Amino acid sequence: MIFYLTAVANGFLNTINRMTNVKAKQCLGTTNGTLINYLEATVIAFLLIYLTGNGAELNPEHIRIVPPVFYLGSICGLVAMIFIVIGTPKTGAMLSSILMLVGQLSTSIVMDYIFFGEFSMIRVIGIFLIIAGIAWRDRLKEKTEK
Repeated sequence: MIFYLTAVANGFLNTINRMTNVKAKQCLGTTNGTLINYLEATVIAFLLIYLTGNGAELNPEHIRIVPPVFYLGSICGLVAMIFIVIGTPKTGAMLSSILMLVGQLSTSIVMDYIFFGEFSMIRVIGIFLIIAGIAWRDRLKEKTEK
């Protein structure tokens, strides 16, 4: 149950993060808005390292032995943040969240198959139902705007 609650909290925090970064982009520009997010995260990470006393991670030898694939998370995070600050103002918070969910679910299906050999057609159908819901919403919106 605690994992479900942390997942819901993660969604809550991601939405606040997204909208804060959208506002930062509007005030500072795309590059500066994204940069401020990552500078802030870096400062917080250094504070956590300092508070927990785990400074060994900052040793250049330790950094060199980390497999390069582990740095992919920060690269994906940076690109995702740029996509968020560009796309969310055009789609709105709700639709942006739903579309991000579609991307996350699709990627999780692929990753579950790659790492665990699991595949579920019901999950694929679920993604298509979400997409159908978005299309239906847009159709209703178009009809009411006419």
